[in-house]
Amino acid sequence: MTGQAMRFSDKVAVVTGANSGIGRATATRLLIEGATVFAVDVKHTDPWQDPGTERLHLLDLDIADPAAAGQLEARLRDEAPHVDVLANVAGILHIAPFLEVSRHDWDRVLAVNLTGVFFLSQAVARIMVDTTTAGRIVNISSVHAVVSEPNAAPYTATKGGLEAMTRTMASELAPHGITVNCVRPGATRTRMSEPIYTPQIVRSLTAKIPLGMIAPPEWVASAICYLASDEACYTTGACLDVDGGYAMDGSLPGPAYS
Repeated sequence: MTGQAMRFSDKVAVVTGANSGIGRATATRLLIEGATVFAVDVKHTDPWQDPGTERLHLLDLDIADPAAAGQLEARLRDEAPHVDVLANVAGILHIAPFLEVSRHDWDRVLAVNLTGVFFLSQAVARIMVDTTTAGRIVNISSVHAVVSEPNAAPYTATKGGLEAMTRTMASELAPHGITVNCVRPGATRTRMSEPIYTPQIVRSLTAKIPLGMIAPPEWVASAICYLASDEACYTTGACLDVDGGYAMDGSLPGPAYS
């Protein structure tokens, strides 16, 4: 494979949430395109049979654990000459009405979706700065950072916070040549979303989404890998919608203006 198909030759990438879904699709794409990948997840349960697995390092880490960032940094400094890419894909969703969300559930969602992302990014960015690597950090938001999602207040709060944090990280890391961007997926079929995608929900979603379909995780991974590549070297602090038009569509659900 040549040209664009091998954009990550000699690159080292860290992908969180890599056991399944968007994280797995991203790690796989990076491997195919030549990267050495440190795949992070709470537990790796799905076997890897993808091309390039000789360049794959599996790390069982719960990014909500306060010790996780230090453990990751120590492992990377020991085993990687540099780190070029961090894709913060790991995330969890808790469904409950706003009036019924417990402090425990709120804290857990924030610990994974926001706090964990902050400290893992800090740890990897330190390595990038120390090795003078013009790295790429890509955070994964959600269409529900900008579009209401009833019964998911902790989740939407973390995604809105993540987008604001992305802009600040981008500003502070720009002098080091490090870019920080966001991908904002819409409806995507993953292990996390599958239980809530009942036939009725799928019908409603496909009616709402202008392109009329729910994305496989590979479509989101393509956007992540673009922002992680040198092709996006002049983009930082941005958020890329990958949602089939969901967030921008203001059309009425039935009759149209005439």
